[in-house]
Amino acid sequence: NGVPLPGANVVIEGTTQGVSTDFDGNYSIAASQGDNLVFSFVGYSNQIVTVGNSSQINVQLQPDNTLEEVVVTALGIKRNTKAVGYSVTQVGGEEINTIKNTNAINALQGKIAGVQITGNAAGAKGSSRVIIRGNSSLSGNNQPLYVVDGITINNSNLGSAGVWGGADSGDGVSALNPDEVESVSVLKGGAAAALYGSRASNGVILITTKSGSSSEGLGVELSSSIQFDDIKNDPYDPQTTYGQGRDYSTSSDNIDTYANWGLPLNGSSVEQWDGVSRPYSYKGNNLEKFYKSGETYINTIALSNSTDRSNMRLSFSNLQNTDIIPNSTLERNTLGLNMSQQFGDFSATVNVKYINDDSVGAPRLSDSPGNANFGIRLFAPSIDVNDMLGEGGLGTNADRTEFRTSDNTYSQNPWFAAYQFFNNSVRERFIGSAEVRWDIKEFLYLTGRFGSDRFDYRRTSGTPYGTAYQPLGSMSEYSLTNIQSDGDLFIGTNNLSLVNDLTLTAFAGVGKNYQKAESVTANGGNFIVPFLYTVKNTQNQSTGYGFNERKINSAYGSAELGYKEALYFTFTARNDWFSTLSLPNKTTPNNDLYTSASLSLVLSDLVNLPEAFTFLKFRGGYSQVAGGANSPYSLNLTYGIYGQGHQGASLGNISNNSIPNENITPFEKDETEVGFDLRMFDNRASIDFTYYSNTTDGDIVGVSASPTSGYGSALANLGVITNKGIEVLLNLRPVQLDDFAWDFTFNYSNNTSEIVSTNDTGTNISLDEPRSRNLRVTHIVGEQYGALYGTSYNRDPQGRIVHDIDPDGTPIPQIGDRKILGFGVAPVSVGLTNSFRYKNFNLSFLIEGKNGGQIYSGTNALAKYFGVHKATIDADGRENGFTVSGVDANGTAFTKTIAPERIEDYWRRTYSIAEEAIYDSNYLRLRQFSLGYNFPRSLLNDTFIRNASISFIARNLFFLQNSVENVDPESGYNVSNSQGLEWFGLPVPRSIGLNINLKF
Repeated sequence: NGVPLPGANVVIEGTTQGVSTDFDGNYSIAASQGDNLVFSFVGYSNQIVTVGNSSQINVQLQPDNTLEEVVVTALGIKRNTKAVGYSVTQVGGEEINTIKNTNAINALQGKIAGVQITGNAAGAKGSSRVIIRGNSSLSGNNQPLYVVDGITINNSNLGSAGVWGGADSGDGVSALNPDEVESVSVLKGGAAAALYGSRASNGVILITTKSGSSSEGLGVELSSSIQFDDIKNDPYDPQTTYGQGRDYSTSSDNIDTYANWGLPLNGSSVEQWDGVSRPYSYKGNNLEKFYKSGETYINTIALSNSTDRSNMRLSFSNLQNTDIIPNSTLERNTLGLNMSQQFGDFSATVNVKYINDDSVGAPRLSDSPGNANFGIRLFAPSIDVNDMLGEGGLGTNADRTEFRTSDNTYSQNPWFAAYQFFNNSVRERFIGSAEVRWDIKEFLYLTGRFGSDRFDYRRTSGTPYGTAYQPLGSMSEYSLTNIQSDGDLFIGTNNLSLVNDLTLTAFAGVGKNYQKAESVTANGGNFIVPFLYTVKNTQNQSTGYGFNERKINSAYGSAELGYKEALYFTFTARNDWFSTLSLPNKTTPNNDLYTSASLSLVLSDLVNLPEAFTFLKFRGGYSQVAGGANSPYSLNLTYGIYGQGHQGASLGNISNNSIPNENITPFEKDETEVGFDLRMFDNRASIDFTYYSNTTDGDIVGVSASPTSGYGSALANLGVITNKGIEVLLNLRPVQLDDFAWDFTFNYSNNTSEIVSTNDTGTNISLDEPRSRNLRVTHIVGEQYGALYGTSYNRDPQGRIVHDIDPDGTPIPQIGDRKILGFGVAPVSVGLTNSFRYKNFNLSFLIEGKNGGQIYSGTNALAKYFGVHKATIDADGRENGFTVSGVDANGTAFTKTIAPERIEDYWRRTYSIAEEAIYDSNYLRLRQFSLGYNFPRSLLNDTFIRNASISFIARNLFFLQNSVENVDPESGYNVSNSQGLEWFGLPVPRSIGLNINLKF
């Protein structure tokens, strides 16, 4: 149609030497007369042109009804899309490195149907929760397996917050450099992931990093990104009419800085919490005073070189982040080297990544001790957080102890919490892989691959000397070394012609996975010399040691039969042998076999469809995989040394928390999926649809045990979960002109889960609870995954709230039974992307959202308890009392006005009622926005710059819908299975910045 094709491939036939066209469709390649140039682009027929005397060759590509798109599948093997009988989504690296994130995987939010990606309120260092097609385990790991350049990597969460607080120190995938990502393939179902065995029961995310194959000769790439974070879009909206005080008075309790039950603000002089008299007036937004402008700088330089037999890419990246909370920084340096070389029939590839993370001030979340976010949202509007810096500065007295700002000992001065509490860490990581391939014959090859992921992690954390609730302070040193290695050897054949248009693509191999973790902990309490933070300076010292290792040996194979390049049947099998299930006298086997079968029918290649149909494929797959049983030392009793006894002799104890069961096996997960891929009007419209149904049977759960055993539970394979859902991906190009094009992408997924069985008695399985302890995330038979099960309002048969009536006539709501108040996992996810191109300008934005889930908001619960929430003000304010309707204990209906001095008592009761703080967590937000300009080659011809582009970028610009008051719906304080709990985390910031890319 005369439209330039950016990203088209131009390759010298028979070599690996090639380039990609720029935004204007231009290219430059060193070729000799007589060479054949192969021009290719997804969805178009290849064209081959022989180089003659002309130094300029232009071609016009024609749409191709036979799809030749290639995706990366299990074990890094590339397959033609039309041959794949299951759903696999591949996205380009530009989806991650255009709008960069400190955790690269978050850049995929809203872009892949069937994949839920959720951050938390931990700031720039936080982990991500990635769930594919629902949760498979009641209490085990539900996140996918990550594979980088063919090697599995560790994605452990290095610390998280719970009911009593804590800090998130990031996860494994967060350390990846977004500028290094070439593509991401998501293997959603068991048919796609079965070749990875038990560790892939939750799906697989394959990450391929960039090589130098796209460069022409020696090239230099420079990418620079700068982003600024602010909290302008934070939804917190407290009342600013009534100031500090209790019982509708400004003098009843002037040291309770969270109490917002005083008189209306009137500007009069009032003695405050520190004994200083100040105007009783609104002091402004304390959040904007405390949280700073965050900054993130990501700079990457890469050298690449490519010849007809080799390519190389060497890169260095530096990330520097200053978070929105004071005294919290992150610096990450990444060195990457990718090389490949061909030696006759042999080829070798080496990929190496070295990553160094230096983190300072990981913020505390959840419970109030050391949580700087707590007081900022609760202080009365007549209080200024800047008055709390203290004589010693940064929240301290002159003697460097805590400058108290609340009568609650366990709630710290925000400045003191941010600057004096410490939680710092350093992580060094090495990810390396090497692969050698021998092309024995044109149709036969042998491949060997080995790789390792190792990181050394050191964390120093502690409560400073002079803290109110722990005057002498405490600290901890934690060191962890984690090693994971993979080895694979397999032989295969590609498109081996059999008979009657029948082809075979197959491989078989063996593999080994080894994992080891070793940790050392040193704890100390009560510092001897004030402010000298070393464990040897404490009165009470203790140490800890942890160790575990496990191995999995595997044999696997895959066979794909193709008929007329239109009908494909694929069968895979893998058998794993587990060291974690091995005992000499064990009656059950220590191995498991996983199989899958899938069918792909390309109808458009078999029959003549109407001209509008470009491509039509039907697919279906079935798989049987397994998971769990990864924890070593669970089959028998284990022992530990914990102290000293008589005359210094060591004492030992049994370390198990539950009765071991030597017959434990991995759970089994069966999945069926069907779908179709339809493309029309020369690929200007397409829809990809998938329906799936999976069942986890035999999940490892705790069952009841006799108290006389000394244990509370025993392990057994009794949990059963089902997940059913649909995934829809719609792509349209409504407008396509010479200078203008509009692309529209919409993805939708809906997952329905059900807990079929919990344990031997069908009792509830309880997970985490918030600090209010009036609710737990609970698994209940017959219900969805992760019910929010908590206290409710006591209601009569008509649904009216029952109240106790105090002697003065004040109604106080009654606390009812615990019941299901919602579900923490949203079943529906949507993403809508619009991309526009006008000449050299491009504009893109993503609207992303979730629907159908609920959240318990501790921030709103305490905001009502302390009178910060606007709900605590009646339509006429508090001067005329607060009107309440309901029934009394006898069932008599009433409407009463509560006196201003008793409104506080009414709302404080609601803190114990979890139902009051339950909200639908539906949201729709402008997640990403970019506006870029690609400099035309005509402007760069006289310079040493080959390509140049600049983009204005932004994330989390604003909400189109938010059903949660005062907090972001994605403000959970951890990424565990206990979703739907919010308790005073960091605001989710808005990010605005620039991205510059140069190629020399």
